[in-house]
Amino acid sequence: MHDLPALWASQEWRDDLQGWLFPALEAAGRRVTGPLVQERIRFWATVLHVETDAGRVWVKENAPSQAFEARLVAAVDRLAPGTVAPVVAVEEGRGWLATADLGLPMWHDEEPPPVDDWVAVVAHYTRAQRHLTDHEDELLATGVPRFPGRPDDVVAWVEDLLAELDALPAADPRRLTPEEEAGVRDGLGRLHAAADVLAGSDLPDGLQHNDLHLANAFRRPGGAAYIDLGDAVWAHPLTTLRIPLWIMRNRFSLGADDPDVQRLVDAALTPWTDLADREALVALLPAADRLSCLHRAESWRRLQADVPPSCVAEHFARSVPEWLVDATAPDPYASAVAR
Repeated sequence: MHDLPALWASQEWRDDLQGWLFPALEAAGRRVTGPLVQERIRFWATVLHVETDAGRVWVKENAPSQAFEARLVAAVDRLAPGTVAPVVAVEEGRGWLATADLGLPMWHDEEPPPVDDWVAVVAHYTRAQRHLTDHEDELLATGVPRFPGRPDDVVAWVEDLLAELDALPAADPRRLTPEEEAGVRDGLGRLHAAADVLAGSDLPDGLQHNDLHLANAFRRPGGAAYIDLGDAVWAHPLTTLRIPLWIMRNRFSLGADDPDVQRLVDAALTPWTDLADREALVALLPAADRLSCLHRAESWRRLQADVPPSCVAEHFARSVPEWLVDATAPDPYASAVAR
């Protein structure tokens, strides 16, 4: 466990990165034309950019638990070109990832993009996701974690996490309140039932982006390209739909049955309709919604374990218990929106 923001702000770390990056860019046929600029530091990652004669290049280092992103993005770029920002260079040992600039993301200000953009982004991602299911072994070899799928294993995962949180000091904000823990334990049966529904479907597990929204998507000819795969897990594919669906519903105040919501659902389900009819796929969505909340809890759990508690911004300190509460609530969407 290290103070990663302090490390990433240090001259020693910056010199190490630059010592790899500039020669790697030259080897890739790019001549550096400007200084290395650190855009932002968060406790989970830092992002920098540098200008070259072939355009801007973005560079990222993740916290150790998500350092697999560099290998994962390189594999996706090779297996499904155009799905991610083009890889310029990768240093697998350090998890350094350099990618080509794609301009502004589709969501870059306070105004949410129109529904058509949400539908297009989901449609393109799920087509790529279906293609990538044929490369499970290669993608899992990058280190992207497989999330439990069997009902008993899902419940055991939650119980292990509850024990982990209960062992934290009394003042640690990651601890659940007694009321929250009682609610989570009361909802374990809901999780078991949801996992049973997904496990009984005919859909293969796939790459769950786990943070699929339009601030992580860029308009490209014929579709979109995606960044920020560090939160990814290998899981039931329909769990990927929850983040874009919930964000769109919340931002546009749409009901679950709104025609625009159904357009997005249809876009997400179309790549799987050779394995099940639409009605059967739609029936899986409540279970996928519920289980995907655990995927968010997992990504926050591993990131917070990488750094001392003092490094975690107050806004994110309760992310793990909040997602556990949502996962086990009678209505996960209503629980999350209420926050």
